[in-house]
Amino acid sequence: MIFTILLAGVTAYVILYYRWVRKYPPGPLPLPLIGNLYHLSAETVHEYVDKIGPDYGHCLTLFLPRPVVFFTDFDTVKEALVAKGDHFIGRSHLPPEIYLHENLMNKQRTANTIQSPQTGVVMSDGDVWKEQRRVSLKIMREHGMGQNIMEAQVNRAIDEMLAHIDNINAENTAIDMTLPLQLCFGNVITETLFGYHFKHTDLEVFEFALDAVIQFIQSMRDNIWVLLVQAWPWTKHLPLVGRKGYSEPIASISKFRHFVQEEIRKIDASFFRSQDPTNFAQSYLLEMEKNPQLNMQHLHAIVVDFWIGGVETSSTTLSWALIAFMEYPEIQEKMRSELLSVVGRERQIEMADKSSLPYFNAALTELQRWANILPFTQFHRCEKNISTKDSIIGGKLVPKDTLTMPQIYSVMRSERIFPNPGEFKPERFLEADGRTASKKHLKHFMAFGLGKRQCLGESLVRMELFLVIGNLLLNYRFEKIGPVDCTPVFGSVIFPKKHKCRVVPI
Repeated sequence: MIFTILLAGVTAYVILYYRWVRKYPPGPLPLPLIGNLYHLSAETVHEYVDKIGPDYGHCLTLFLPRPVVFFTDFDTVKEALVAKGDHFIGRSHLPPEIYLHENLMNKQRTANTIQSPQTGVVMSDGDVWKEQRRVSLKIMREHGMGQNIMEAQVNRAIDEMLAHIDNINAENTAIDMTLPLQLCFGNVITETLFGYHFKHTDLEVFEFALDAVIQFIQSMRDNIWVLLVQAWPWTKHLPLVGRKGYSEPIASISKFRHFVQEEIRKIDASFFRSQDPTNFAQSYLLEMEKNPQLNMQHLHAIVVDFWIGGVETSSTTLSWALIAFMEYPEIQEKMRSELLSVVGRERQIEMADKSSLPYFNAALTELQRWANILPFTQFHRCEKNISTKDSIIGGKLVPKDTLTMPQIYSVMRSERIFPNPGEFKPERFLEADGRTASKKHLKHFMAFGLGKRQCLGESLVRMELFLVIGNLLLNYRFEKIGPVDCTPVFGSVIFPKKHKCRVVPI
């Protein structure tokens, strides 16, 4: 009798489960409880989705075990993020994204849910996101984003980086460029946010903050446990799942949050409101006094968003640049030759030189496409409060309140758009004359995302890459000391393998 009841219950569950599955765009067959996890390796999920995307019309569902709809070509990504952008501006409010923000641990959390922080810019949505984004953009523009003020700030960080390289570089000795690059981008964003930068002779605080971020990113790598917490929040109370998918990631990022909170506390205590603000934190503190929608918790979250986004992704792109320079020395030399013909040896590269450097610009764009360091955007939720109807993408119904994942990786590695996509080839972003930018290929370039959730710091990142790579090539030649391993290390950011190179002053 008991067996019959159990069998009937299991049968009913399976029938209801597959009825539920049919609500979503088709994909590989999921199994009850575990969904499609049996299909996936965490290291290659982006490659798996890229491989099967064409079989499902580039709009498919994977159950991880929570259903996630993936868009895997330019047309479906653009349709979702641009043509129907208002339908897909929501955020997940789920692990692992919400682990970054401080009020995750608040007392309003119940045993079976994890509260959304709804703080900052990157992870919030609705009216909170609109207001925090508006104020953040206003402040960044006031402090020179995209202007000469910011160019001077980037150049100060470059000067510190060059001093750091000269300090650790010994003739004929290979060096690891990772820390100098991280310091450079760390100094740009730290000076913007807090009004100071680190000296290469005193890096204890910088390395503490950086290590905390790296530990968090590494704790997310190959982490199936966090997907279980995402699908069933009550599993955070289970010994192994809770430790690997909940407690350890939060413990690692809390060190960085403490660093941010302490820096803002010091600024708040020392800043006289009658003074003109000289950094983002001071400006936000002033805005707080006249805008009730702003508070200290939002400031903490925005700084976390900007610091992580401004350091790790940019320095990782530069690490891939050095690998490209070593693997394709002829491209490195061609970029340097053009730089020397325009800039010469007597001054630094300037943003005013941009229009005179078509090959160099094409190489920077190709670098970002080739490195492809962000395989996915953040989750985009099919927003139930904005869309009164279920959305149709690629001719397929995406139910309201569904998590979606536009896959940048597939667009940037499209064989149809970018033939031989694994090859580093700057010419693909130029017309036949070698000087005119290729509009066709630039249209499909989406390293910064698309639509209303496009990267807030895009103009700053573009400036940084232009100035940093330009100055590196004007000062040094990067030579390999052995075979170059271009195999990526997958995570929320795709890292290159650790490497050293010979840095030859020129």
